[in-house]
Amino acid sequence: MRGAHTRNMIGSLLFYALYPFSRHLAGRPSEASIKGLPPAVADGTAVWDGGAVTTKSFTQCQTTLLDQWLSPSSETEGETKERMKEPNPEKEDNATHDTDKEHLMTAVHEKTKETAAAETSEGQSAVREREAMMRDHQQKERTETLKQEVEEITIQREVLHKKQYTAVEITGSEQALTAQLMCLKTEDGVQETSNQSKEHVNVQNIEVSETPTLITECWDEYAAPTPDGMQDWASTSEMVFSSLFSDAQISGQHSAQDGWHFPVGPGLAEEVHCPLWQFPAVSYYPPLEQTLPFEVTWRIWEELDDSTTAAEASLIPFPFTKATINFTVMSYNILAQDLLEANQELYRHSPKEVLDWSFRYILLIEEIKKWAPDILCLQEVQENHYSDQLHPVLSQMGYTCVYKRRTGTKTDGCATCYRSSYFSEVSLTQLEFFKPETELLDRHNVGVVLLLQPLVTQGSKVKVKGTPLCVANTHLLFNPRRGDIKLAQLAIMLAEIDCMVKSCKVKGEHCNVIFCGDFNSVPQMPLYQLITTGELYYQGLPAWMVSGQEDLSYKPYCHRLFAPLWPSALGITDNCQYTAVNDMFESPSQNSGKCQYSHDFMLQLRYCPAACVRSQDLKLIPGVTDNTPDASRGNPPYDKSFKHMISHRLDLESVYKHILQGSGSSEVTTLNADGGATVDYIFYSPRRPLTCDPKAGGDFLSRGLKLTGRLSLMSEDVLWAMNGLPNHEFPSDHLSLVAKFQLDLLHDNTM
Repeated sequence: MRGAHTRNMIGSLLFYALYPFSRHLAGRPSEASIKGLPPAVADGTAVWDGGAVTTKSFTQCQTTLLDQWLSPSSETEGETKERMKEPNPEKEDNATHDTDKEHLMTAVHEKTKETAAAETSEGQSAVREREAMMRDHQQKERTETLKQEVEEITIQREVLHKKQYTAVEITGSEQALTAQLMCLKTEDGVQETSNQSKEHVNVQNIEVSETPTLITECWDEYAAPTPDGMQDWASTSEMVFSSLFSDAQISGQHSAQDGWHFPVGPGLAEEVHCPLWQFPAVSYYPPLEQTLPFEVTWRIWEELDDSTTAAEASLIPFPFTKATINFTVMSYNILAQDLLEANQELYRHSPKEVLDWSFRYILLIEEIKKWAPDILCLQEVQENHYSDQLHPVLSQMGYTCVYKRRTGTKTDGCATCYRSSYFSEVSLTQLEFFKPETELLDRHNVGVVLLLQPLVTQGSKVKVKGTPLCVANTHLLFNPRRGDIKLAQLAIMLAEIDCMVKSCKVKGEHCNVIFCGDFNSVPQMPLYQLITTGELYYQGLPAWMVSGQEDLSYKPYCHRLFAPLWPSALGITDNCQYTAVNDMFESPSQNSGKCQYSHDFMLQLRYCPAACVRSQDLKLIPGVTDNTPDASRGNPPYDKSFKHMISHRLDLESVYKHILQGSGSSEVTTLNADGGATVDYIFYSPRRPLTCDPKAGGDFLSRGLKLTGRLSLMSEDVLWAMNGLPNHEFPSDHLSLVAKFQLDLLHDNTM
């Protein structure tokens, strides 16, 4: 049925397209008439018979189509005969349509012959008038005929859609017919023709109740522009894309459809495939979701390896089981407000509002609450701020605090706080580094040393007690040129820590150490090396080099260190131990049952009052016992035994490695207008292999602390990008140091 309809339309198109040429042939005069009537010239074109038809009106394509119409092939005739034999529901309509065309052609030829005869007999002016009337009549007939054809095509499409064809194939004859209809610019029919053409193009796929045929592609319809009518391309494109968007809006109804085909290229000879556009069911834009406030994390928590090795686990004897205590330590120089106001030139880069204590206090408390340390070591704590604000708030948070103000006129000091639910206090020592009898120690710095007992409670009952923990907190002298004073202050702190460690050792307990503070010394310099390696050769060392805060090597003269580093009146040896402590905690000999004293201790007794009294039973030996000690000579300075090297017996290691991972930049803990540096540290006793010798008093507890995490530091350039310190994020000119440790315990299951 579709093939018959297509051939009918081709015949109609050829007839109406070639009608002017047939009229020209019918009305062409004979050679005698041509010789008698010279051709008229109009616009440079020879016009015959009054200019009714010009030689410019026909193209080669039309001549070829005329030949095909006048001489149909045998194949076409055969197909026509077969079509007549087939049962066709539209047979009667097609026959009627063919009969109408034959009558119309006969009438046209008769009218053409009559017109030619009239033109020969009548004058040229009368012929032109009748011909003009004829052209108008022909134009109207053609327009009406084309309208009828378009209406028939539309009706047939609707029939096809009702039969659920999901795609409409428009042949070349339909396209040519539509293009010719659009070129008719008559006043009465332009708008109707344009609307009908758009109706012809914008055909949408309509879903009906019957099951549609599976079609994987859709061919979009379009009206191809003619060479003489390129101005209509914009309107044609508009109709094509209008149809595309109309079909896309209901694309959800065509699940089997996967794309569209469009002609492209010169002469529309090529083809491009476009996939279907997926439109959301409700809205193109996704629904708004509630987002959390954007927050920049400047410092991250670094988790370290906390796995227990198999070797350690194998050393735990039965019936003991392993238990652990995890606790967090924070060391923080919070910048006393009095010191800030006395040195405002160091903070000229910071906004005024961030330098106000009320603003900084809020940030400080928020930071402490955020990291929730179990042990808190603070430096530069102003006394009135501690008593009025910090201590009450920290007490409410569950901390027990110890505060030591600096001696002299300074109003700040050190505060050490711990959670009373996790630790119990064993002993406390508050140290003052100012010694009026010693010329070297004339600075007003202080320190706090606490001996804590970790607790493992179950309800209100203490289930397990951990090994003692010595927590030390200090703030050493700032002056970069006085490294000798810094070493003496450090020796006092190390001697006090050593004293507490030995007090635990006498009881058969191992004591772990946490040493926090602002040491005013950069990494890898002599003071740092003394803490981490346990010894320092200082003979001839420039005093400024001890801390490394400033490079004063350009100066021609500088103060150098020589033995003895501090006087004997200080009561501290070159091993950073108290002299009296060495005597007090000498262990008894297991072999003789008598006390054994060190050689250094015995040398100190040579000129004691008891040694100057001659014993009555002392035998007189010439040259040996005949000399009487002279007590007036006094004690020779035991400083002569002071070595060129100072040392300590504590095993300490830094929590931070002082180099940022990944970037390789140096970490800084403080920053002001003079620059940034690392001067704050947390030193601790690292874990060592277990000692599980039952003969050693059943000491199965692990030795040392295991570092399991720490809060990352920042580089100087990043801090300057935040406008330095203090700023709206960090309330001090120092960064807080936070570390997490694990303390292993052994619990007796038989208890």
